[in-house]
Amino acid sequence: MTDNTPKKGFWNSVELSAVLTIVGIAILFASAVLVTQIAPYFIDKEWTQPSTPYQVQMYEISDPHMYISSSPLTPGELQAVYHLKKDFSLLAFQESETTRIIAPPEYEKYITRYQDPQLKLTSQLFLLQPPQGENLTKADTLIKKLKQQWLAENKDQKSAPDFVVMELFAPKGEEAFAVAPTQSQLENWIDKDYTILDPSKDVLYHQNLGVIFISNPVEYRIIDYTYYDKKGWMYDPKGKPVESLAALRSSDMGFLSRKELIRKGERIYALEGCWYCHTDQTRTLVQDVVLNGSDSYPAPPSSPNEYIYDNVTFPGTHRIGPDLSRTGIKRPSRDWHRAHFWSPKTASQGSIMPAFQHFFDNDPRGTTHRVSGIPNYQFEAIFQYLMTKGTRITPPSQAWWLGKDPIKTKEIIEGGRTL
Repeated sequence: MTDNTPKKGFWNSVELSAVLTIVGIAILFASAVLVTQIAPYFIDKEWTQPSTPYQVQMYEISDPHMYISSSPLTPGELQAVYHLKKDFSLLAFQESETTRIIAPPEYEKYITRYQDPQLKLTSQLFLLQPPQGENLTKADTLIKKLKQQWLAENKDQKSAPDFVVMELFAPKGEEAFAVAPTQSQLENWIDKDYTILDPSKDVLYHQNLGVIFISNPVEYRIIDYTYYDKKGWMYDPKGKPVESLAALRSSDMGFLSRKELIRKGERIYALEGCWYCHTDQTRTLVQDVVLNGSDSYPAPPSSPNEYIYDNVTFPGTHRIGPDLSRTGIKRPSRDWHRAHFWSPKTASQGSIMPAFQHFFDNDPRGTTHRVSGIPNYQFEAIFQYLMTKGTRITPPSQAWWLGKDPIKTKEIIEGGRTL
């Protein structure tokens, strides 16, 4: 006998419901990709583009070229060092009432003299240093003259302020390292009354309406020391210049760029589960914009392009703790965050946040032995990450918080104070 029953093929044996389920999953996945990854490019490009040139310059120019570490001898004192490159970094050499700059005649044009309303910027590589050689005598003479002049104009005063004279010079090579007054989460920003003496056609940020610049950079020099059986280094204006970026980033010196610290902070934020209790989104609700700002100057609701430089976005769902999307404005103090992570209840009464004492060197579990050469690098990383929240939406000169300014932004911009 022969079996005349027709044999079922593969597709004939698959249940229709299973096919429909697979097709449904594929459609859902494709829809998610379309809505989140493809549609924004065509519907509203503001979702995927930076909001301002300031945002671009902070993330793409400033962060990768600022390096942070601390000397083993003074672990609590951070060193912020700028990596300057010829035809790239914008530098300003500006005199103040008590600071004067001397330079060879050919460099005079790069100095913004005291009370000159137009700031001169250059992408040529120059640095400041204490006067050397014959300029020492020239500087002493200038200081005496300035003091006499000041006393003549202020006859009710018995003594003149301390004047400082620095020497402008051109270092050898195409790159150098410098210390300069830093504003931590903000950078020097100017969008009017400035001139770029030698703009580079290849560096587009030189052509934007508004630029980040480094003011009065002083050459970064170090000395090596031996303390009992320990060897280390420390900043000393009379020391030797740092030879290269590789030396700065070596295990001996352990500098990390601010960009790297922000990335580490982002990972720590994820691993520690901060997003379980904190949101990272100012909603359009009144309580959000007022709580993250004030009655007079409400904070802007979060916009999609605030997050375009994040590797991972943590909008969060539970508001057990405060929203963090404007932390850089509301809580800019590094000391406050140190106290808060060490003992949350001490810094913020009633806080239910656990202590994060493993962010500190004296962690009893010994998990933070200068892995990256930065004491408390976990704290420094998450601090740098939190300081990106709210501070990079618009340039400081256009910031919504001006007028109700917890960090005195306007004074910082005008050079009246530093953080």
